[in-house]
Amino acid sequence: MLTLARRIALVGASIGLALLASGCHRGTTAASADPAAPGSGSRASAKALDLSAEQRDAVRVEPVGTFAFVAESETVGTVSFDEDPAVIQAESTLIGAAANLDQSRKELSRVESLGEANGIAPKELEGAIAAQETAAAALKAARDAVRALGKTDAEIDRMVATGHFDSLGAERQSVWVVANVAETDSPQVRVGQKIQVRVPAYPDRSYAGRVSRIYSTVDPNTHRLTVRARVEDPKGELRPGMLAAVVIRTGEPVESVAVPTTAVVREGDGSMITWVTTDRQHFTERSLTLGLEHDGRYQVLSGLKANELAVVEGGVFLSNLLEAPPSD
Repeated sequence: MLTLARRIALVGASIGLALLASGCHRGTTAASADPAAPGSGSRASAKALDLSAEQRDAVRVEPVGTFAFVAESETVGTVSFDEDPAVIQAESTLIGAAANLDQSRKELSRVESLGEANGIAPKELEGAIAAQETAAAALKAARDAVRALGKTDAEIDRMVATGHFDSLGAERQSVWVVANVAETDSPQVRVGQKIQVRVPAYPDRSYAGRVSRIYSTVDPNTHRLTVRARVEDPKGELRPGMLAAVVIRTGEPVESVAVPTTAVVREGDGSMITWVTTDRQHFTERSLTLGLEHDGRYQVLSGLKANELAVVEGGVFLSNLLEAPPSD
């Protein structure tokens, strides 16, 4: 049987445990469900915040708009000579192979026309046939080599028929620029597309041009495709060997929902978010799927609609508030 003193001690211990449990529950509730007064900066929910007037001064809110995004491929290149030396060598080999084939055909025709009756031995005929077949194989290999460097079959046929180079010609007041397009971008690149070129020597100038030739093979080491473009240079400023920044327009402008790049916050896991509001006091985190980037704006594929209010400056501040421990 418990003494009176023992009973009093047990009752006191029970009251102390109850008070401790009550205090823990109250703290959790205040942190997750009681935002206190607006302006406490506390969490109104897992992904939302209520800001004080002072905190609201730290962010800038603007309606979400649209922007015309241009599909572009950016790469590096060089200002080149009037023709690629590799192309010149391949075309020279092609013309030589075509001439050899023509000569071997004439020789075979001569041998066949004379025949054994005029003293042509069967071995000589066999040699003429073998020479003609060898010349035909050499011409086929030369055609393949030139085709791999971007020439069309029509251009190759013209060189074979005329025996002359089929260079696109050095247009007056223009130069060649050779660019190396990433393999992933190569399906979008077409002959005739517009390009813009900048060089470090003249950083305030841009030179316009068009894609003239696309090589048919991708470098297995760099996984890049070589593209040649004719670029206007009316002042004769560009010199062979100059490094060039090349932008190829691969599609027409697309009007899309857009936000400034400053409105997007990259999370620790690599995801992209922004902050939205309806009353400029209560702010909610929103996940985004982004597309193109141009002129300081991101294309928003999902996560926002036009005319919603988004934080365009101060998103990192809000994310830090969300992660900060709740104040007492």
